Amino acid sequence: MGTMMVAMQSCSYSIRITNKNGTAQDSPTNHELGFYNGKQVHTIDTVVKLSLLQDGVMVIDSACAAGGFHSVEYKITFGAMLRNTFTFGKRKSIKVKCTCLANSN
Repeated sequence: MGTMMVAMQSCSYSIRITNKNGTAQDSPTNHELGFYNGKQVHTIDTVVKLSLLQDGVMVIDSACAAGGFHSVEYKITFGAMLRNTFTFGKRKSIKVKCTCLANSN
C-alpha cells in the first residue's frame, strides 16, 4: 500500500518557461529553495470550468503588465489529474507561478 501511495505522488509534472535575457524582480523575504529563491513570485491557483464551445483558458496576472514575465511555471498534480478525469474534462485545476521582469534603469 505504501509503494502505491509513493507511485501516485510522483504523478505530477511542471513546465517552466524562462526569459534568459532579463532579470527577475527581487524579494528579500522569499527563502524558497530552488529556482524561486530571492525572486518575487505571483501564484495563481484556481479551478476553471471548461465547455465544448470554449477555445481555451487564459490566465493573465495583471501584476506583470508593465514589464512582462521573467518566468512562468504551469504545474499539474495527481489530484488535478483525478479532478479532470472524474468530471469528464469539465473542470481543470490550474496552478501557475510567475515572476515579473525587473525594471531596468
